[in-house]
Amino acid sequence: MNYESFYAELQPLEKAVKDAAGLVVRLQKTAAKNSEAGNLTEARKNLKALGEAVAQLRERSDMLAARAEDFDEQAYFANGDFSRQLLEACAERGIDARGDKGVYEMFPIKVRVLGDEEHAAEVYVNRKKLPSFRPGFVAANIAGQQAKLYAANFKAQAFMNELADAYETTCLKTGARKGSTQALNKIYKYMVPMARARREYDAQAFAFDLARLYEAGTEAWIARDGVRYAFGTSRDGASGIRVLSRTGVESYINTLRPLNDGDD
Repeated sequence: MNYESFYAELQPLEKAVKDAAGLVVRLQKTAAKNSEAGNLTEARKNLKALGEAVAQLRERSDMLAARAEDFDEQAYFANGDFSRQLLEACAERGIDARGDKGVYEMFPIKVRVLGDEEHAAEVYVNRKKLPSFRPGFVAANIAGQQAKLYAANFKAQAFMNELADAYETTCLKTGARKGSTQALNKIYKYMVPMARARREYDAQAFAFDLARLYEAGTEAWIARDGVRYAFGTSRDGASGIRVLSRTGVESYINTLRPLNDGDD
């Protein structure tokens, strides 16, 4: 199944409905104008034509409604066609997409695709339901959200300060030596300790801020007290947080530590 092919079939039917609806509006306005002018002869002709146009509009709208009912979105989602075409639409837009089995990351956006014997056909973009069964539309929505996120002002110094504070809290709470290497996943939990707050600032949002800070380079990795920090990297997502630069460069960063004098 392919929604674009189905949509191509809908378009001429939609145009026919639009044309019929336009004729109804025009005839109604003409009849009203003639009635206002006292020209009942023409008004009656207009009203007769209006009745015929309304009947035609009803016929065409019924045809359109019947064709719309023919599309089985449950099967479209269940057999994987929607997911496959969504990934293709993302690739066409240059959107980096990862994942499978209905769970995808279009950094920094999470997408879930549901639709099988137990679930209705639904698409969630960052936990918000997107009422669309058209892969191209969903991909365009994702691209728009990505552009908006990257266009938003990012205060690297403020985020670095918060990261440094959370690093110190992590050391204090775990009894670790200040200056030790700490996992970023652990730092995030102390940065956002309450579950309610994590719904507002989830791990994906944290990863996005890390990506922008990481992309800003070492000159931005200095906290308010003048301490310079360094990120540790890993080769994969098993032990690291995947971040993507705005140009598509992928990195996995997993730890943070303050640098001592003389450290590189």
